Amino acid sequence: KEMEEQDEPDFSNYTKIEFKLNFQGYRQYVAYTYIGFNVVGFVVNTWVMYVIAPLLIAPSKVPKSILFYIFSLCIADLLIMFAMLLLIIELVMGTWTFSSAACTAYLAVDAMNKFMAPIIVFLISRACYQTVCLDKQASERAAGLKYAVLQVVGALILVGFLLWPVFFYAQVFTFYLNPNNTTNEVTVMHKCSFLPPQEVEFWFNLIACVTSYAIPLFGIIYWYVSVPFFLKRRAIRSLVNNNSMDAAMRKVITTVIILAGIYVVCWSPYWFNMFAHRFWSYLALEKRTFVIVSYLIHLLPYISCCAYPLIFTVMNRGIRVAHAKVVQDHKRKFKYMTGEASNTIRNATSALRSQFPSKLNSGTASRGSFLEVSQDSCVRKASATSFNGLRSTSDSAFESKISVVSDDKRHSKVNGSIVQPSAPPPLPPSSPETLDSKDPESGESETLL
Repeated sequence: KEMEEQDEPDFSNYTKIEFKLNFQGYRQYVAYTYIGFNVVGFVVNTWVMYVIAPLLIAPSKVPKSILFYIFSLCIADLLIMFAMLLLIIELVMGTWTFSSAACTAYLAVDAMNKFMAPIIVFLISRACYQTVCLDKQASERAAGLKYAVLQVVGALILVGFLLWPVFFYAQVFTFYLNPNNTTNEVTVMHKCSFLPPQEVEFWFNLIACVTSYAIPLFGIIYWYVSVPFFLKRRAIRSLVNNNSMDAAMRKVITTVIILAGIYVVCWSPYWFNMFAHRFWSYLALEKRTFVIVSYLIHLLPYISCCAYPLIFTVMNRGIRVAHAKVVQDHKRKFKYMTGEASNTIRNATSALRSQFPSKLNSGTASRGSFLEVSQDSCVRKASATSFNGLRSTSDSAFESKISVVSDDKRHSKVNGSIVQPSAPPPLPPSSPETLDSKDPESGESETLL
């Protein structure tokens, strides 16, 4: 209603001056903070994609489903980082300088961050539980790439359906400031906002909070905590190395604590702020403090976009070992290709030298005799005749020496020097090795992220 009352005055005949806000004060520090985490988000997610992408096609002991989940999480995070650039520009300029379609796209991607990141973390924890604690058939299905793709596509469809209010109510609002009736000038400021009706906003926030906060948090804790209990029961029933089993359980417990801690710290203030607008009025905060706190709360979900992919990659030894082997195999292939190319060039050069020795020498002789011509005609004839005799003698000697080849030592003797044959090209690299199943720290514990 306040927005409608503000839009009632008719400023169609006024000269509109775009709002400009000096980039200074606390806005500088807020903007620099956003820029810093935006750069970190790009770097971290790009590095994780570099580590994960080769493992999707190379053999490794880490389930393909988990690799695909992490890869999908990086793609979603990079989209969110690109959308974050629009927010940073608005923060620096003080007004929205893009179109209404860009506003809708930004708000849709920003809302997708509130759904997709927690849902993918939820799917990763579930896949870890299934690959370790369930029977062989269920474990193989949960580790398969096809099963993971179907779940991610299904999650995208569900999220797209839940985001219908964003597509319907997102728009660029125009504010008219300081109208001057004498000069017919008015300052115009644009803001990209999502302002649905109060009832629609309440139900949208409630459904989003349940599906993207409460359920994923419960699933992450339940499935990750179930894994060490399962490993403990199996260790009691079988003869398993207690040291390796204790290490696996400590790893799972550490993962649970870190993931749950980041999840609660990054998302709890955001959802609390969505439902507790009146709470801030009781604190009697000044306007500047309120704006800074609001921006920092809004920044926390972006921080989780930087943290989750890094945690899943760094804490998983299986991913690190598999990536190191893929990189080593690529280095072997590169050495093989460069060695083969250099051998080919050497062989071609040797063949040219052995096939056309007389032409090379004749070219040298002709240049020598040409130089002598310029001095004296009598000397020219004598030198040319004597040089041709020497050339024929040297050519015959050169060809006779070329023909002397030793089969036992496999070398050629030319003009008293020994020319060794080119070394055979190295053997082609073998296919990437799989992880050693006998490694006590590999095996099932490597899939526990």
